Amino acid sequence: MVSIFLRIAVVLFLFSNIALLAQARPPRTDLPFEIDEKRRMAEKDLVKKKEGGYFTGLPLINSDPNVGIGYGARVLYFYNGDRKNPLFEYTPYRVRIFAQYFNTTKNAPYHWASIDAPYIFDTKWRLRGDLIYSRNPNSLYFGIGEDTLRPLSYIERNDPAGRVVRNAPFADYEENLAFRRPGDAGVGEAPVVTNSRYNRYDFESPEVSASGEYSFLGGTLRTVAGVRLSKQTIRTFDGKSYDSKFGAYDQIGGFPLALWDTDRTITTPQGETRLTRDQKDGKILGFNGGFTNNVRVGIVYDTRDFEPDPNRGLFLEATHERSTRAIGSNYEFNKNMVSGRIFISPVDYFTKKPPELLEKFVLAARGAIVQTNGDAPFYEYRNMWGTETNQSGLGGRTTIRGYKQDRFVGQTMAYANFEIRWKFWSVDVWGQHFDFQLVPFYDVGRVWDRTGDVNLKNYKHSRGIGLRIPWNQATVIYFDYARSAEDSQLFVNFSHIF
Repeated sequence: MVSIFLRIAVVLFLFSNIALLAQARPPRTDLPFEIDEKRRMAEKDLVKKKEGGYFTGLPLINSDPNVGIGYGARVLYFYNGDRKNPLFEYTPYRVRIFAQYFNTTKNAPYHWASIDAPYIFDTKWRLRGDLIYSRNPNSLYFGIGEDTLRPLSYIERNDPAGRVVRNAPFADYEENLAFRRPGDAGVGEAPVVTNSRYNRYDFESPEVSASGEYSFLGGTLRTVAGVRLSKQTIRTFDGKSYDSKFGAYDQIGGFPLALWDTDRTITTPQGETRLTRDQKDGKILGFNGGFTNNVRVGIVYDTRDFEPDPNRGLFLEATHERSTRAIGSNYEFNKNMVSGRIFISPVDYFTKKPPELLEKFVLAARGAIVQTNGDAPFYEYRNMWGTETNQSGLGGRTTIRGYKQDRFVGQTMAYANFEIRWKFWSVDVWGQHFDFQLVPFYDVGRVWDRTGDVNLKNYKHSRGIGLRIPWNQATVIYFDYARSAEDSQLFVNFSHIF
């Protein structure tokens, strides 16, 4: 397995430098310290980069099938500095600050304040900081480990005597769980219950995180150290009442009410949820939430020319997190992640002046593997910390987009994404520059119970098409539609997923 990853890394390194060979610009000699030419912006992007500082206040309109339609506002401030400053060509910005208020129609707030300052005070240091409050009353839980890879199945109309349907679409699965059924007194259920919230729980987490990075080897190598302090609150839906459809249990004189009253709903208690069942069976920790505090370290190799929307380059990182009671955490565990991204502009390699229609044509790929060791709470298995982005479980808008968020979670998780980013139009409106990119994509991933079981078999797949709209280059608006064997989803959000 190690030899395979080494071979892949060598190939990625070679391809990541193809586009650079076509450049002919002399290196700058007035930099405050050495910065590798691989980190220099492409000329076609540099001419469009704004000088000084500017705001890009955004109304946030977001769509995620699991949390509903999102609404809010984000105010961003970018400071790029003077075009004459030598660092202007080597940074996406000198400072980026933003604050957002955000909620959804399913009451899933995500309020966020953030700062990012590359080469702060003209030094080799980069500082990042985030303050986040999030709550998702529709968090999904399908268990932990390889069992989550099994296709969905349900009993038709939630009838204990009904037909079992296997390889079910997610929508059909949830629809049939919403029918009433006889309760199980042995586990404390009411006489009649529903399973409409069987795979769901309410997750709330305020957190603060900060990290510092120091650059080596002309800015291509960075070491990272940081901390995350957070508190999690878990709420389950057992026994709470929800509208449910009549099931086979509901009869008058032996005649099922569901046959003639198909649209009517009746308030019914939720039965035992999957999370509660796994807690009783001793399969998970963290049922009562608590404090999860981590120290973080990482190392990054980065040759991208422009971080928010790269044309070329390679990004490799390895990160380690340690949660320990010594810093106030309730849990002792650690996490390790290795990931890589590559961006290639093949047209630039074959011609120094590509036709306008192919001015930006980028092949982009990402792969990652993460493992969790120790006594981790169930909700931490899904978290994958990267030095730039945090991923959450397999499924959802940032990993395998054709499946619901956190559909697959395990001790070891791996995934990959492949995209073609083609800019087919640009326009300037009221002093603002917009590009439009068509992005077909393909996602793949799976989980394992043990790291030693990692193999190349039985992966889950999804594919789709996206529209990306870079606004003044550094703010990317995206629309992604994805399909899988189990589901289809539309996402509207901000920033490339990698």
